[in-house]
Parts: sequence; structure tokens; C-alpha cells
Amino acid sequence: MNKRILVVTSCTGEKISKPENQLFLEDFQDENRLKQREQELSEYKTLAKDMYTGSQHLALMEGINMYRELGGEIDLNIISAGYGLLKEHDEIVPYEVTFNSMNSQTIKNWSKKQKITETLQETVGNYDIVFFLLGDKYLQSVEWPLNINKDQRFFFFAGNSSRTRVMVEENYHLLSIGEDEAKTFRFGLIGIKGFLFGKLLKQTISVGMDQVWEDLYINPSIVREYILDSFRESDKQQLTLSDFSNEDEQSFLLKTQHLLNFYSELFPVPTSLIAKNYKKELNFFLPENDDRVDPNYDFLNDISDKDRNPLLNDVYSHQIYGSPQYDGLLVSKVNIDNATKQKIKLIEEKGGIHQFLHLPEDFPIMGDCGAFSYITAEAPPYTTQEIINYYDELGINYGVSVDHLIVGPFKKDPQTRQYRYDLTLKMAEEFITEYRKGQHKFHPIGIIQGWDPKSFKDAALHLINLGYDYIAIGGLARELSGKIYEILKEISPIIPNKNFRIHLFGVARDMRTMRSFHKLGVTSFDSSSPLRRAWLGSGHNYHTLSGKHYTAIRIPEAKESAGRVKKMVLEGKGEFSQYKQLEQNALSALRLFSSGELELEEALSAILRYDELLGEKREVHEDLYREVLSERPWEACDCTICKTIGIDTVVFRGNNRNRRRGFHNTHVYHEQVRNLRRSLNIPLGESDS
Repeated sequence: MNKRILVVTSCTGEKISKPENQLFLEDFQDENRLKQREQELSEYKTLAKDMYTGSQHLALMEGINMYRELGGEIDLNIISAGYGLLKEHDEIVPYEVTFNSMNSQTIKNWSKKQKITETLQETVGNYDIVFFLLGDKYLQSVEWPLNINKDQRFFFFAGNSSRTRVMVEENYHLLSIGEDEAKTFRFGLIGIKGFLFGKLLKQTISVGMDQVWEDLYINPSIVREYILDSFRESDKQQLTLSDFSNEDEQSFLLKTQHLLNFYSELFPVPTSLIAKNYKKELNFFLPENDDRVDPNYDFLNDISDKDRNPLLNDVYSHQIYGSPQYDGLLVSKVNIDNATKQKIKLIEEKGGIHQFLHLPEDFPIMGDCGAFSYITAEAPPYTTQEIINYYDELGINYGVSVDHLIVGPFKKDPQTRQYRYDLTLKMAEEFITEYRKGQHKFHPIGIIQGWDPKSFKDAALHLINLGYDYIAIGGLARELSGKIYEILKEISPIIPNKNFRIHLFGVARDMRTMRSFHKLGVTSFDSSSPLRRAWLGSGHNYHTLSGKHYTAIRIPEAKESAGRVKKMVLEGKGEFSQYKQLEQNALSALRLFSSGELELEEALSAILRYDELLGEKREVHEDLYREVLSERPWEACDCTICKTIGIDTVVFRGNNRNRRRGFHNTHVYHEQVRNLRRSLNIPLGESDS
């Protein structure tokens, strides 16, 4: 069966005609105005495929026209910053609008109004293979990922920096095209994508159309070879490869090996580097930081029982959900040391950390020192024996050796980093030696620090030789995923057997990244990031299973006794009664909107009036709030919290809302981990059983 092929490209600034009265952004704001202005420009009306004269479009059309002349079938769509998604035979008039001059939020808002994602989603479902020839700004006009079935293939001809934007699903493939390719193939950077796709089409004519598409469908990476093969001898002599005419095909491939890098994963792992413990297990641990809420909180009146004892009354997320939304917990000694006397007494009275946390004794709890708390000290404040005793007393399941962080300024100074490196290894040696002398219920984990891939590898090998079967890698919480990837690529080959385990401290990234990390040997990891995102920053406060994030709606409590409103009143920026009235109006509007008794714009207006008085970024919040209200993600979520408190889940206001939203985010992240485990046929985690 012939493959159905679609190419999606972008509009260009250069057009076949450019009258002074061409359309501008404001002309697209109103449908009636657009029709009127199009009528004024009717003499310039042209098919979309013929309107654009930029180098990418001309090179692309040259290839498409040749392909069609020889009987090939291929469809073309164009993402236009003015018109939205165009079919090639749509009639349009000249305009001057481009996403390249817009910031990310403006692109998001404008493309949403144009329904680019919605229209593109409807379109791509009709094709087997879709090619996207888009720069980063035009890629931002689409809300990735589009829904794609297992029988479709998406290819992106895009810059390497766009990988994190589009490498979001299975069957998404990227051919990296940038300055090096433009220079080597002697074509302008702006048009190089269209030029190389045109070369691919010419190669399909040479080899056989059906065969090429079938090959790409079965083995997507071969797209690179087909493009390189398209440069025949006469073409190769024009390339910036010295004396190519005197060299053979093997030399040509050698000189182009750094070009057109192909990716099917954000962080690809070659078969030769896949760790021996791949698919053993993959578990998510959540750091325990007294994250509790009042189970009886009155959201309507915003009050808790004044006589309640939070330590006895408040609950953890696993008590709300009925089961843990994580595969294990991480308890740091520093948190226990800094806990209230009442908490420490309760842990002792209940007989250990599991009983205090209302968890069964076999639920995995990992213990560590909390090295960030003493990062500036000359040495850790704990001895190895103290830590072993602490793990025994609390009933910890997995105990980590003492370490000293090598991050920031401590990484830059060679003498300091070597001292901390050696100290961490020395304490790991002490830990395993002392552990073997006694009878302990916890499993030992040796932790390593480092400053580059080789130092981490050497440390890991040292612990393996000491007999550790579980090691942890510290100091990477704030590192870029790419740097962690390079470190793991060094460690993966020395993993001794399929039962060996590696824990990543403070690192919980998206599932594409964690899948690659797991291939390189990671079997467990921890992070409170999904939880804390609920109340840190904007744009990422409420998470969904699809990977989309939303902003929570800020309606801070108006109190005379404390907080922001009190401060603003004292500064003479309004009367308290004014703040209180607008606060209550905003809350009331949200509830009426949730129940269908108030339109979106009316509810939004009430929220923004309070926002404006508080001096918030109204112009930014308006678009973000409209998005979350119009899409109502809490209604699509089946989790206990969203079903119980509804729209209050997306309200940024006090611990009982914000932390519940954090619990929701943790639930979502854990579901994503579970889905990853299922896709890889990894044995179920503790919380799956």
C-alpha cells in the first residue's frame, strides 16, 4: 500500500507581491475586517503554494514539483503566522506577520486563536508519514505532542536546539540541520531545510518512490543516508569538502559523519551502551519534608479547626489517595535532627519511621544525611557509626553512606573537590566495613560525588570493587540533563550484573529523559520537584498526564493580621475592606464559573480586578488564567484530589490548596513513571502491587 505523505512548512517573509496596503496583524484580529481587507487586495490573491518566495519554500517546491511531474503524490501544508494552517491551494493575499518577531507567550496566544494545533491535529491523522520543516518559533506555534498512532511516523527537519521541544513521543524523529549543514552543502541557513528535503525527494525518484517511503517507515534513521546519497558526483564537487573528486564514497561519508545527526530519542543510547540491569526496576522516591494537609479543611470559609494538632490531625498524600503515589520515600537525617521535640517523640513512641508515616514496614524508605544542609562545612557533621545507628533506630530500609557535595564553587577549586571526593569515598569504605560487622535490617548504598564523567566513573568503579550492589550518584540535582547523560554513559559499561542498582539523587526529569537514564543503568531516583512546582513560579503549577502544565490562579488571602495585603495596606496602597471585597468576589466568581453559572470572561474579570490591585502581572496572568479556565483540566483528572475539591485544585492560595495541588502533581508524575514501566515491561514497583 502506498504511503500517504504530508509536508508541513512555514510561511516566509518574502512573497510574490508586497503592496503597501498588505495585511498586518490587526487585520487578522476581526473576521469581518479581514474579509473587507482581502477584497481590497483581491488583485493580489494567489494560491498559498505560489505566494511565498523565500529560499526554503522555493527549494522545497522545486523538489515537490519534480516529484509530482513523475507521478508522485505528496501534500503540502503551510503554517502561516497570519492565516493559521494553510493548504497549498488556499487562496490568500499578501501580509506581513511572522512568528519570528513574537515572544513565546504571544506565539502561544496567537496560534491558539488561529487554531493551528487543532487544525493540524485533524490534518495529520490522514497520513502515514509527516515531515515538519519548521524553525523554532514556528514549532512553538504547535502544542506538542500531537496525538499520533503507532502506525504513523513524524520527521522533523529542525535545529538541534529544538530537540527538547519536539522529541516528546514514540515515532517522533529529528534530523538536526543547522549552520554546519548550510556551510557544507553551500545553501543559506534559512533555506537549508527545504533544500535538503528537495534532495530527499529527488532521491526517491532515483531509487523508487514506494521503496524509499517504505524504508523510512520501517527504519526512520535511514533518512540521513538517503539525503547524503542524493549528492551525486557532480553535486559532491560543489561541497566544501576539499578535493572530493579524488576521494571515494567512504571518504565522503567520513567527512560528513558529523552532519545531519538523527535522533529518535532526546538522549539516544546505542545498543552497545545499554546497561546490564536495563528493565530490572525503575522506582520514584519522594523526599519527606512534612508535606501534610488538614483533611477537614473548610474551603468555602477557608478555616481549619483551631484546636487541631497538625502533627496528629494532618495527613500525607498517601493517606488521601489510599496508597502511596511514589515507590518509596527519602528521609534525611537533617530533617529528623531539626524536627520538633513532639515529632521526634512520636516517632519513638510509634516504634519507627514507618509507623509514624502510616506506612507498612516493607514500604521502601531510604535514608541519607541531607548533604545540602552542611554544604559549606569543612566536613560532614556525622560519623559513619552515627549514621548506621540512625538507620537502625528509625527502621530505614535503605541507608546511604555519608558524603560531601562537589557542586558550585566547590567543584571549581581542584584542591577542594579532590578533598571532598576522597572523603566521600573514604566514608563509603567505612560504611560498608562497619555494616558488615553487625546485623542490620537496612540495605547499604554507597554514594559517589564527582566533577566530570571520568571522576564519577572512577568513583563508581571503586565502590563496585568494594562490593556494593547499590550505589547512589549525588550532586546532580541542578545539573543539565545532557551533563547527567554524559556521566551515565561512562558508568553504564562498568555495571557488573543485572541485579546492580543505581540511584540518582534529586533528579526526576520527563519520561523521555528518564527512559534514557534507565537504559544507562538508573534504577531509582528521587525529587520533590513535581510537588514544589505547585507553588513555585508560574506556568507549571498544575500538571497533567499528557505533559501539559498550567498556571494556578493566584487569589492570596486578604488578612489584616499578616501577609501581603496587610503590608500593602500599611504602605497606604488601599483600604483593607477594598482588598477583602475583591478577594471574595474573585473566589465567588470562580465557584460560579465552575458550576456553569458564570461565563469565563466575567469570572476572569473578577479575578483580574483583585490581581490588578495587588500589583500582579495582569497582562501575563490574563492569558494564562484564560487558558486554565477555558480548558478546565481539573475536570478531566480522575485523581482523588481533583474529584474532591474541584476548581480549588488550581487556586494558588494557602497550604491546603497549594500542597494538595502538589500531591496531585506527584500523583501525575508517578502515573507517568508507572506508564513508562509498563511500556518497557519492567516489573511492578512497590506501589503498583
